[in-house]
Amino acid sequence: MRKYDILLCDADDTLLDFALCEKTAVAALLSEFGVKADDALLSSYSEHNDRLWKMLERGEITMQELIFLRFREFFKLHGIKGDGDRAAVRYREILSKYAFTTDGAKELLDRCKGKVRVYVISNGKAEVQISRFKLAGITDNTDGLFISELLGTKKPDTDFFVKAASSISDFSKERALVYGDSLTADIAGGIAFGVDTCWYNPHGKANENGPVPKYEIRTHKELYPILHI
Repeated sequence: MRKYDILLCDADDTLLDFALCEKTAVAALLSEFGVKADDALLSSYSEHNDRLWKMLERGEITMQELIFLRFREFFKLHGIKGDGDRAAVRYREILSKYAFTTDGAKELLDRCKGKVRVYVISNGKAEVQISRFKLAGITDNTDGLFISELLGTKKPDTDFFVKAASSISDFSKERALVYGDSLTADIAGGIAFGVDTCWYNPHGKANENGPVPKYEIRTHKELYPILHI
């Protein structure tokens, strides 16, 4: 296998357990609006939010629209009384305080030290992501952060990867690997940019007519032999 020494690594649902972060933050938010969140309500929010993120990736809505639409529409859908725009602002404040990592994420970053340079590639609001990265210890254990809001472009747009690569010294497409959980953002973006990709698929989801990554793994440990670490 080839030797990669640059890892472009996704954050949410790859290094960070976003599902748990989201569930905890949404439950805390709804409690402030007098709503007790059960599993069905939290699942409904997650599905609604995922749909909007896919629309963002396709360029159908902007990040600003996503931020406010998700709570306006979610509150309306479930008859929740309250200001959806205020909820959107408060949600970001709450979410920025949660940074649970996925199994083996910290060990992966430790293994990469001195062998593979790791750069985080993330769509999202900078203030929220930077806070969460610091809490999780990601900031101190990686070589750089590339966040869509700061780059002015998002995954899977090729321009996102071009801008990130231009800020990495001695960057080489042949030595770089994109690693992430999203076929539509990470894998599709990496392939379009012309670098090898590795799909982190811990739940064994089926790839139904999506982009085909060079590698597919279930655990972070399976990345060790690919990176030769």
